[in-house]
Amino acid sequence: MPFYAKSKPAWPNTETIQQHTEALVRCYQILKQHYQHKLAWMNERDWQLLYWAVLYHDVGKYDAVFQNKILKIIRQPLLEVTHLHHIRHNYISVLAIPCKELGLSSDEEKVLIQAVGYHHEGTTIAGIADFNQHVKEAYKSHILPHVDQIEEELGIKLNRKISTSKLVALQHVNRFKDRESPLFYKYIMIKGLLHRLDHAASAHVDVELAAKMAVGEYTSHFIEHKMMIPYRDTVISAQKNALQRFTEQHQNQHLVVVAQTGMGKTEAGLLWIGEDKGFFTLPLRVSINSMYNRVIDKNGIAFTTRSEEGQSIEEATGLLHSTTLDHLQQLIDADDEALEKTHSQSAQYANKLIISTIDQVLKFPLFYLGFEKEYATMAYSKVIIDELQAYDPRIAAVIVQALVMIDQIGGLFMIMTATLPPFYYTALEKQLARNQPLLQNSDGKPVNRPTLEYGEYIDNKVVRHHVQVQSGSIMDEATIQRIVQDGKQSKVLVICNTVKRAAELYRELEKHVDDPHLLHSRFIKRDRAIREKDILAFAKDKQSTGVWITTQLVEASLDIDFDILHTEMSSLDSQFQRYGRCNRKGLKSVEDINIFVYTAQVSGVNIGRNSIYHEDIYTRSLELFGTFQTGILSETEKHRMIQMLYDEEALKDSTFKTLFDQTLEELEFRTLYETSRKQAQDLLRDIHEIQAIPECFRGNPEIEAALHDWSTAKGDYDHIVRVRRKARQTLEQYTVGVNEYVAHTKKLLSPVKPLQDLYYVSVEYNEQTGLDTSKVTSDTAMIV
Repeated sequence: MPFYAKSKPAWPNTETIQQHTEALVRCYQILKQHYQHKLAWMNERDWQLLYWAVLYHDVGKYDAVFQNKILKIIRQPLLEVTHLHHIRHNYISVLAIPCKELGLSSDEEKVLIQAVGYHHEGTTIAGIADFNQHVKEAYKSHILPHVDQIEEELGIKLNRKISTSKLVALQHVNRFKDRESPLFYKYIMIKGLLHRLDHAASAHVDVELAAKMAVGEYTSHFIEHKMMIPYRDTVISAQKNALQRFTEQHQNQHLVVVAQTGMGKTEAGLLWIGEDKGFFTLPLRVSINSMYNRVIDKNGIAFTTRSEEGQSIEEATGLLHSTTLDHLQQLIDADDEALEKTHSQSAQYANKLIISTIDQVLKFPLFYLGFEKEYATMAYSKVIIDELQAYDPRIAAVIVQALVMIDQIGGLFMIMTATLPPFYYTALEKQLARNQPLLQNSDGKPVNRPTLEYGEYIDNKVVRHHVQVQSGSIMDEATIQRIVQDGKQSKVLVICNTVKRAAELYRELEKHVDDPHLLHSRFIKRDRAIREKDILAFAKDKQSTGVWITTQLVEASLDIDFDILHTEMSSLDSQFQRYGRCNRKGLKSVEDINIFVYTAQVSGVNIGRNSIYHEDIYTRSLELFGTFQTGILSETEKHRMIQMLYDEEALKDSTFKTLFDQTLEELEFRTLYETSRKQAQDLLRDIHEIQAIPECFRGNPEIEAALHDWSTAKGDYDHIVRVRRKARQTLEQYTVGVNEYVAHTKKLLSPVKPLQDLYYVSVEYNEQTGLDTSKVTSDTAMIV
């Protein structure tokens, strides 16, 4: 008789335990073939332990209680059961492992038992009455009667003598927790890679894709054959610059690179990744989407296997953030199943290069349940952190700790940024120096660790910015008139610190300009996506003139180039990031002022805990910038100001540095296995928002149709999932982030039935200006 692997029928059909295990073996072979030489923690014996973990991990699914869950769903006759204990199959699987017959040492036995026993993280078994007896009954009555079939199907030998002593290793108190022990890292590798193999097989994707492709080669070809630069009255092929040569020559070291805007940092990072597996992280989704488009563009770097005929399976480059499917749907013309598979590849870390937010790949310093999958993948990968200074100091501390842990497990990292607080670098150096030389080669000698190399590329030859500091406000009538006049003949970018101020300025400009443009984070996803696409197209169109009003949403890593920038004062690192969106390549004249900075009545500062910037950092920025009034602002001068702004001695008592230092210390002593994956992800996203649909869209035909599809979905499980996922995606196109505290305090939410976790928010929404939380549209909303 067939025994099924899934409690939900797998796509496209039901899948037996034998088929699922064989899929894991195939993934195991792919991983070992392509990356064994990269995994310093894994010797041949460890690969054997991983192979046994693959073969034994789902033996517990032969349990009749588990099988009946599936049989009920697929409407097949149920099996006879002799007990009704709902024991997790991973615990039952542990009893099947014949430790003595496999010749396991005591350490190997503990590693294998915990890898198999915890390949599904759940409720700890400590303190559960009669647990051992229940597992023993399940194994005796529902596994051993089928021992011959199981052994034949999985190609293993089962433990026919029932002993529950192995379950002691699964008590929480006995979990691996000594972070200075080599055995801890052996366990992480075997359990983490088992997760990778299991999840890839379940998603029906290969565990690694495009393994032989090298993004460094594609990037070199792009620079030397596709990238053209102006030279006198013509254009010529580009050559790798000093920064790009530096990163390419130091592919086996950790790197910290400080380089000004326009130096080709993206290409430099990809050259550093070379032929290895890479994760490229950026702070903003709009920047990530833009970079993904650049990397897969057939006229650009073209690191893709998607064909011109519209093949939708993206193998080489992956995209990973909270709204990946939304972007892929806009980009790829494919059916739902193909899109989901494309997304699954990235979600399982299968692509050779993955462009991602940090919350998707760098949560492991929080030691959440299941962190081993993410961390083990870092052991043979390279990770790039773009614009570290863009993160809150608490998040920056998590990133620094993640980089230290990557070093410990054998991976490589690179920080590349236009500005870097010096004490971030100092903390990283100190933490790396404390890492223990735990890695050993086959001779038992410590493996040489990669060095930390620092590169600084500041070039005053290209002059980009002629700056004037204004004592007035960006809302002054004279300022508005200047913006209006500039917009008639130039591309003008206006950056405000808050959404509220951006909307106010937009309404003022509307009185003078026929078609001003507005982009901020308070548009519903549908409208925001349109605006993000429009601003990129506007910036590239050489003939376009006009005004775009934005927030700091456009600061980091967005490849746009405007002629003139009007901006509110902000922290200096934020300021200089903003300047990078103006005269980006330094090809335009700077005879006239192209950047205007307004220091009066600045929005988003000095308002306590709701300030956009830390008060001490903003105050120091204002003091430092106060010495500069009008003139050419060189790259060297920007760098000098940043060094002064983040001087460690000057900030020693500041809340900014205190937050960073305290978080770093807390992470060093953080307890393992106490945080869920979602909790870890939310912490890294620093989430204080909920997604809600503005009240004005209640009754919208598209929303009503999606709600109807959700409620009436029928058929097999996979069909229902696809229908509901598509309906959910439609609904989410109408959602916008709302401050969670404000929404609950003012009782602005009402449920979107029949969904349990989606709401209407009773505040005004305008397609031109976005959400306005100051204007309540209904007094009937309630919290549920």
